[in-house]
Parts: sequence; structure tokens; C-alpha cells
Amino acid sequence: MKKTFAALVALTATIVPLATAAGQTLTVRVSDTLLGLNQKWAEGYQAGHPAAVIQVTGGSTAAVFATLAESKADLIFVSRAIRYKEAQACEVALGRRPADAKVAVSGLAVYVNTNNPVRVVTYDELEDIFRGKTQNWKELAGGRDQTITVYAPATNSVTGELFNEEVLNGRGFAAGVRLLAGQAVVKAVAADPQGIGFGALTPAEAVQFLSIKRARSSTPVTPTADSIARRIYPVSRYVYSYASPAASPAAIQAYLGWIRSDAGQQAAKDAGFFALPATSRPSQ
Repeated sequence: MKKTFAALVALTATIVPLATAAGQTLTVRVSDTLLGLNQKWAEGYQAGHPAAVIQVTGGSTAAVFATLAESKADLIFVSRAIRYKEAQACEVALGRRPADAKVAVSGLAVYVNTNNPVRVVTYDELEDIFRGKTQNWKELAGGRDQTITVYAPATNSVTGELFNEEVLNGRGFAAGVRLLAGQAVVKAVAADPQGIGFGALTPAEAVQFLSIKRARSSTPVTPTADSIARRIYPVSRYVYSYASPAASPAAIQAYLGWIRSDAGQQAAKDAGFFALPATSRPSQ
């Protein structure tokens, strides 16, 4: 069921002269997995700008892009970059490609039990494990002759969506994968020497993070807040905004400026995302 919420957010007359007319609304649509993040952004912005309105509603990422092409949104926030057909639809409907901005980084860690000797895996190996093609640890470098137990969060979660789209190419998990919610994945791996799972970058007792290689010839990268934020770690991607050419440039600039400020990026971290490096943000 599609989740929705509305956040009332203000744009002050001194910062955004075009957005102070009574009743003016900035219509924002976001990917469902970004609702919590956008709620924090809306609440944080509202605390310092109590005068006009921003309405935020969630939906599938494809549907969110469609609302932009259909001129039903001034600004959208999505969990991935725009695809060719989505960009083409916007260009036909709006006359040009919508302006984009990077607003945060999404990332995850892959866990195994500390008793597991495997330390490094490739994208292909991860795909084979979570698609059910590889079922014994001995098929991986350093692995013992033990059945692999696979745990994962649902694909409608932030990390589940990221893993499914970036590692599994949208094909979803094998039937034997045990889907768990929240911190249950890391707890399950901590209790299971044969387990593997993924989720938030949260250190836990009896669990270690695997280093990931994009390909066999690549250098393995361990997940850290820095390697994810700088997009060195493979299982990471930017969170994007796209603005309608018809929307008020001043209103869009003011809101995105705050989101990409230190305060807005701290709100992203509080929501479980990673802050953009300072070099990826405009000067404030």
C-alpha cells in the first residue's frame, strides 16, 4: 500500500521572494523508500522557515518520475538516477531534461559471522548467493564446506531496494532467502556461522563486514562511512532530486540549498543515509 505523508514547510520572504504568496505550494513527490528521509528534511526546514507550504507524497520510483513528466510535481526525490525512457518522456512533455542534483548517498554493508573465513566477494558471487546459484561456502575463496544460509531485508526497504537493483539487476531474491525486518538480519547472521546478509553499516558483535569487488580484477573495498559517502565502495549510489522547468527556481534553490547544507546532510545521516562529501556540494 502506498504510504503518504504531508509536511508543511516554509520559505521566508527574505530568501525566496517568489514563494511568499499566500497559499503557494511546492509539490514534492518521492520514492517510497525516501519517505522517512524527506520527513526529516521537511521537519528540519520547517523549524527555520515557517511561512509557506511544501507537500510531500510517496510512490514507486517509476511513478514519481511519471508525475514529473505529467507536470504533477515541482520537485521529486528518487533513489536512483533517471533512466533513458524517463528522461525522454520528461523532455517531450516539458521541453527539456529536468535539472538534477545529488542530495545524499545510499549504501549498505554485507555481513558474515566472525567465524566465517571468507573476507572478500565479488558482485557476481553476491548475485549468485542471493539468487540461489551458489549454496555452499566452499565455492568462494577461503570458504568451508558448509551450506550458505541467506538473510535479507525486503526489497521495499532502503537497503533491500539498493541491493536488488544494484547487485541483482532487479531480479529479486531466490525463494530460499529468509526475509527479515530491521536489525533482525544482523542478529541472525551473528547467531549463524553459515549465514550471510546485508543491511545498515552498523557494527555488531559476532559479525564482520565483507570487502566487495566490482569484478575479480578490482581492488576489494571495505564499507565505511567515508568509502560509501565518496562512492568508492561498490554497493552505494546517490539519492537524486529532479526539478520541473515550470517550478519556481528560487523556491527550488532555497529548499535544495538547505538540504545540501550541513544541517540538511546531518538530517540525512539521522535517517540512515550518508552525507555528500563537501566537494560534492555547492558552497553555502
